[in-house]
Amino acid sequence: MPVDYKKAVTVVYVLGVFIQILDATVVNVALPAIGKDFGLPANEVEWVVLGYLLALVMGIPAAAWVAERFGSKRAFIWSLIGFVAASILCGLAPTLNWLIAARLLQGLPAGLITPIGAAILYRAFPQDERAKAAAAVVGVAVVAPSIGPVLGGVIVDNLSWPWIFFVNIPFGALSIILAWRWLREEESEPAGSFDLTGFLLAGVGLAGLLYALSSGPQRGWVSPVTLSCLLLGTACLIGLVRFELAQERPMVDFRLLADRHFRTVNLVGLSVYSAFISLIYVMPIYMQQYRSLSATDAGTTQVPQAFGVFIVSNLAARKAYHRFGPRLNLGLGALAAGLVSGLFVLVGDDTSLWLLRAGTLARGLAMGFLFVTIQTIAYATTSLGDTGRAVSIFSTQRQLASALGTAVVATSLTSALNLNLSLDAYRIAFGVGAVLFIPAIVWGLRIRDTDVANTRAAPAATGSR
Repeated sequence: MPVDYKKAVTVVYVLGVFIQILDATVVNVALPAIGKDFGLPANEVEWVVLGYLLALVMGIPAAAWVAERFGSKRAFIWSLIGFVAASILCGLAPTLNWLIAARLLQGLPAGLITPIGAAILYRAFPQDERAKAAAAVVGVAVVAPSIGPVLGGVIVDNLSWPWIFFVNIPFGALSIILAWRWLREEESEPAGSFDLTGFLLAGVGLAGLLYALSSGPQRGWVSPVTLSCLLLGTACLIGLVRFELAQERPMVDFRLLADRHFRTVNLVGLSVYSAFISLIYVMPIYMQQYRSLSATDAGTTQVPQAFGVFIVSNLAARKAYHRFGPRLNLGLGALAAGLVSGLFVLVGDDTSLWLLRAGTLARGLAMGFLFVTIQTIAYATTSLGDTGRAVSIFSTQRQLASALGTAVVATSLTSALNLNLSLDAYRIAFGVGAVLFIPAIVWGLRIRDTDVANTRAAPAATGSR
């Protein structure tokens, strides 16, 4: 029986990106077990996580060129193969250095999977059906990080840490088979020569900035290492912008940001994704370090947020988008998410877990409207030929937003704890996370519904193509 191409692309994208995002979060829980096996404390094996993230963010800018050079379908499949192969090497690692090297190898193809897969997905859907594609994107992008810590805890407690990598094999194999059978190869413009200078500037700049944001809260923002990485990363990124703007076919096409709509959506996304990650970071620390609750309690408290997002994105967000438009969905959605997030400043020494779960559920319901709207309109004014490069820019922004949000709330929490504020330190961190929604409210209300009118056809009038 022939498979509807849009449904086929959605399934392949969800499977491929799910394992990539899941892997980025499931490892955190296993760090103590990994450190114990190698005879090191958990804080000394941080490069198992950090190395993967640095390699991932280095791969994102090259995704568009790789897809143009080798074809989207082929590039997506080989990225999945590389990711699965590196996962096997991670699980077989006999030493910490081996594991870190394997994680670096795993991160590079992981950085290609999301932008290449997203470009294939959005090209398969006409503008007036982008909300359907957005629901799939939202589901995988939110559910995977939420269940990652829970799954990691179950695997580590009942099996052993290598299985957090081996679990990628069956899902990865299924993704590869379905991508090979179902995806169509798409014509694209000649890729031209590889922009090595742009790649090195982007890689060093993004890696330096990401490392500074990750290490700043612990090492201190004026420590030699953090400050050097921050300055190096910033200098390289400034050099990257200047260099790429002078190229006829740049690897990172910053000219796309000249489009007011695309630029504004990225600013909204920067605020929303940084604010979203803040609670995911602070809540487990509050529950485990301050209240001495279990990792299971911390993980299950986050799960309702994912359910909230999933429910709204599949049942209500599309209808609200078509009826009220992106401007109101973003402005009011960010306001609601910020207000709900602000309620967490009221946490106490014995706040009911069910009350916390109700709060994360309510936050997820508000976030669902934001995520679907952002994903629906992100590429509304981008031509099909530029979709791949636009997705690379958007994916890079989202990765940096997560690092930025974590850095901001981690710094506020660490600073407050250093002042011996105890419970108030966590309340301050929750409050800072809520404040991060304010730019999203401001920029969301600057979106013009008329710019994306072609994405708002009545659902009943749309049909499969």
